[in-house]
Amino acid sequence: MRPLALGAVLLLVLLLVLAFAAYRARVAGRWAAAEARAQWEDGHHTEAGVTVVTVRRVARLGPGQERVLGESVVDRIPDGAPLWHERFSAARQTAYDRMIDLNTRPLLG
Repeated sequence: MRPLALGAVLLLVLLLVLAFAAYRARVAGRWAAAEARAQWEDGHHTEAGVTVVTVRRVARLGPGQERVLGESVVDRIPDGAPLWHERFSAARQTAYDRMIDLNTRPLLG
């Protein structure tokens, strides 16, 4: 009876390992598909008193599941900088234009 129980436990462990490997492969495949569909987006954030305007390429699986594949900083504007709003508006427009250009698929090839 003891060898039979040991065999059952080993079989169960093997099945769990195979199920986990299949799950990981499925998740990796979903991320690969998400990365192939990734889009560039414009945005901004604040870090240490500086507003950073960026364009970044993001892959998403669902809410809260994202990977940044590439990022380009358009401008870093310190809080309290002269003409802050004008610089911010110009940087956001540049980021938006760059996002459009990067997301446009070439018509040929």
